[in-house]
Amino acid sequence: MRSVLSHSHHRIAGAISAALALAVGELIAGISPASVSLTEAVGGLAIDYVPPPVKDFAIAVFGIYDKLALIIGMVVVTVVLGALVGKWAARRWSVAVWVFGLFGLLGAFSLQREPDIGWPSSIIYAAVAAAMALVALRVLHRWVPEPAAERDDVPPVQADMTGDEHAAHQTEAGEAVPSEAPGPEPEISRRNFLVGVGAMFGVAVTAATGGRLLLERTKQALAGREDVVLPQAIETTATTSPSTTAASPSTTEAVAGAVETTTTTTTEATTTTAPAVEGAGPLPAGHSLDVDGISPIITPNDEFYLIDTALSKPQVNLEEWTLKVTGLVENPYEINFDELLARPLVERYVTLSCVSNQVGGSLVGHAKWLGVPLSLILDEAGLLPQAEQVVGRSVDGFTVGFPSSIPYDGRDALVAVGMNDEPLPIKHGFPVRLVVAGLYGYVSATKWLSELELTTWDGFDAYWVPRGWAKEAPVKTQSRIDTPLEGRIPARPRAIAGVAWAPHRGVDRVEVRIDENEWIEAELSSEISDNSWRQWKFDWDPAPGRYRLQVRATDGDGITQTDIRRPPAPDGATGWHTIHVTVVA
Repeated sequence: MRSVLSHSHHRIAGAISAALALAVGELIAGISPASVSLTEAVGGLAIDYVPPPVKDFAIAVFGIYDKLALIIGMVVVTVVLGALVGKWAARRWSVAVWVFGLFGLLGAFSLQREPDIGWPSSIIYAAVAAAMALVALRVLHRWVPEPAAERDDVPPVQADMTGDEHAAHQTEAGEAVPSEAPGPEPEISRRNFLVGVGAMFGVAVTAATGGRLLLERTKQALAGREDVVLPQAIETTATTSPSTTAASPSTTEAVAGAVETTTTTTTEATTTTAPAVEGAGPLPAGHSLDVDGISPIITPNDEFYLIDTALSKPQVNLEEWTLKVTGLVENPYEINFDELLARPLVERYVTLSCVSNQVGGSLVGHAKWLGVPLSLILDEAGLLPQAEQVVGRSVDGFTVGFPSSIPYDGRDALVAVGMNDEPLPIKHGFPVRLVVAGLYGYVSATKWLSELELTTWDGFDAYWVPRGWAKEAPVKTQSRIDTPLEGRIPARPRAIAGVAWAPHRGVDRVEVRIDENEWIEAELSSEISDNSWRQWKFDWDPAPGRYRLQVRATDGDGITQTDIRRPPAPDGATGWHTIHVTVVA
């Protein structure tokens, strides 16, 4: 029993030491120029190299919490491995040196991949964390209560005997019987161990919490988001169409000519005068249906889905940020944030969807975006004839790619600076991101945008393409049942309701089917724009029983979504959203 307790003490010592190393990594990130912690850096490495099926599984199971699940999983695995190291190192200390040393090298390699963190800093940060783990483990090992079975002066065979068996054994062997059997573990040793474990656990929690708070505060301060005042919009009609919103050279001139008044835009360092904004205007009457449980027509910023490769949001200093336009253009150029705001801006309602969204999933949202038409930015550079692809590049190196004809085909494509009447939230790409209606985010929605590069179609494959996803990815027509939820519901009159979207094409019709009955057309909310989702509802008064509910949508091109069920990979899920409910009296 004492041997088992000893092993438990060693495991606890190893687990606490590993946790302390992770916490020190957080603290280093908070007090140093590093923009990510060791845990985040290793997690970013895992995201970059994880096979697509694993990514799909994680998003399907955890949704917007996939990165949180990854972090928790990494912490659990590290602590469990630390516990094993604690046990092994009790017999051979070199095991701890090798394992924590290898983890330090992995952390250093992962850190140096991050922008503005070179090898020297990465090695120092990782070495400090690994050294703290080794020191903590050595100290706790010295405080582990030493069982009699592991003392050098007690033979192992005798150590496992009771007091009477011990005496009998010694008598049979002709040995002198001592007056007392080996005494219990010293109470002071056990107390020291428990105090040491408690103290190091407290240090780990304090370091991790403090480091995280410092890191987030530093990012907020450097970003300068709180000092940004966006231009006010001139109210115009909310409903858009290709004739009024096409981001083409002719409409670019119209936008530029429409903004003659000025407004002051203030940042922390400078004050500039920018054209007023062509506003999206008030929402049309009937844009929203009064149904409990239905998705709001405008998704609040803090509820908008988050799927990206950035485990830690990039640290962007607004005073240093610039947008570069490079590649196959006549006049490559670079502008800062104030200069971007000085361009004509427009407000547009656009629905964005993640390609990883399952049928009926929640990885979709609708917001009002403020930005400069992408066509205007590209026209200033002058596209060369061979410029077939727009590559958006994030400050953290993430890339997207889409045809260069997209900004000119009548859809809304923006270099966005605002979301729902405020500057972009940091987690949604502050200071600048791309918003392109009708394309899945992985080929278009670059957050923390830093560069637009024009290249040939075959000249570059963006981040997700080599990982098995399609290079062209128009958003598929989809519909979703928001209410009722799957399961048991009371028998009373209610609405079957939800949302449907087909950005750039619009939603023309939504139909509901109950069991194997005929499809029945649902009531639709007013259309805000072709790029906006629409709410729908169908009044229903069910009798007790079990029902299968299905929904399908038809887009503005007259194409009804297919019933063929396909997974998200490689270019978006298909199928009808289907739920089963049991109505009880």
